[in-house]
Amino acid sequence: MKNLRLIFTICFTLSAASLVAQSRHYSSATLGMGGGGTAFVDGYHANFLNPANLMIDNTGRKPKRSIGLIGGIGFRAGGTLLNLDVYDRYLTQGLTIEGQTRVDMLNDWFGADQNNTRDLAATFSVVPLGFSNRGKNMAFSFATRVRTTQDITVNKGLMELAFYGFDSDQFGGSGVPVNFNSRTLSYAAFSVGYAMEIPLPLTGLIEKIPFINGIKLYAGAAPKYLVGVQSTELDFTSTLTVNPVSGSSEGGISHDFEYSLFTYGDLSAQLSDYAAARELDPDAKLDDFLDYDGSDAGTLGSGFGLDLGVTAELDVSLPALGILGKKQVLRLAMSITDMGSISYDENPSRVTAAGIANIDGDVGDKTPSEYFEDLADSLQNDVYGGFTSESTGAQKYSLPGMYNFGAALTLGKLTTTLDYGFGFNDIGTNSERSVLTLGAEYRFLNFIPIRVGTRLGGYSSTAYSFGAGIDFRFFEFTVAASTVANSAENGSSATVAWSGLVFRF
Repeated sequence: MKNLRLIFTICFTLSAASLVAQSRHYSSATLGMGGGGTAFVDGYHANFLNPANLMIDNTGRKPKRSIGLIGGIGFRAGGTLLNLDVYDRYLTQGLTIEGQTRVDMLNDWFGADQNNTRDLAATFSVVPLGFSNRGKNMAFSFATRVRTTQDITVNKGLMELAFYGFDSDQFGGSGVPVNFNSRTLSYAAFSVGYAMEIPLPLTGLIEKIPFINGIKLYAGAAPKYLVGVQSTELDFTSTLTVNPVSGSSEGGISHDFEYSLFTYGDLSAQLSDYAAARELDPDAKLDDFLDYDGSDAGTLGSGFGLDLGVTAELDVSLPALGILGKKQVLRLAMSITDMGSISYDENPSRVTAAGIANIDGDVGDKTPSEYFEDLADSLQNDVYGGFTSESTGAQKYSLPGMYNFGAALTLGKLTTTLDYGFGFNDIGTNSERSVLTLGAEYRFLNFIPIRVGTRLGGYSSTAYSFGAGIDFRFFEFTVAASTVANSAENGSSATVAWSGLVFRF
């Protein structure tokens, strides 16, 4: 069954060239400060969060140009399936997971209804190359990013199978629903950013307002071309019944199932060839047809996206806080990110299967090894692998778009940030639940940034983050991490990010 397992492995763990928090783009700097950065992030990372910030220098000492080689790597996972409170309460205390303990654990995790679901989402992103140039009145940039989003949803019945096994007391009677679905979406983006200063009327009047010495307004846009790396989408629904052993029966398992799988490119062709061959020869083996090596990655689809932003930069005078430094700047910003979609249109196909797998407990005249060898072959090729394949139209996926609002106040070596945002779809770790982030950075000796932050809302429970490293005028090497303290209500999340090698000149 190795190739049948490969199909499901592709659906669950595919992370083709690389790998969506609230799906706001984050770098090691913004993650360390809670994951916001709408009014803070600068350089080529601004392409993906707020292109207007190509015009800003968030430390006041960076050269005009920056280039990143592997210029940013991050991984984030979270969701209600990752309930670390349940894990700590039941699986780290030396408890035997059976009886009432097992019932309580699954109820705390999923609730009482066997149809209840919990989800897990993951994002992996890398910026292989980035470049930005900041002029006096305008700025431009180029950046590439490869991103993969992974969504998995499982119901309580599937988790009961994991902890009960084939227990006839649990899965007897009319059976138990055992369902899951998974979607993987991986693509590369080639983004070109442009920003400029917008002339403001009545600036002299504005500067007469107390504590405001000057104001500048920047606007930016970053269109991007998307290349599909890979995508799969699996939906599996079933009912599992386990009959007990009795005086007149050896017992058995009945699995009434139905699934559909969307695939593209070479994988579609191989599954289609097997389905066609099986119609002519019922003894055709999946092993003989399935040999997917991922060589078609990056050729499966295309699309376009757009990021827009505006930032107001105010030179403020706050005498009471002058002890923190002479540079006192307040930035207010808003942006809309990841507008657009990508279509996978290279040999799209849909694989479907439905049936009942009956496993009799009576091995008959066969030895146990012969019985299980024949059973594995039958399940792979005749039952779960007895699918049909049909060509479909291109599948179009929206990007994990967000509305972002932010503020950043810089007082010498100290910067504090506040961001608010919400997604306009639920894709990957993107969520329509609003999210609030708070962050702070203190630049010790002016080149060692110490960052802390928190994120409330969004796709998981409240998260706390920390970051540090070195950030000279000409070079940056920083890291950050984030996790939750209590995952009972909305699940856990964990995030790590690295700046890559960033050079400035």
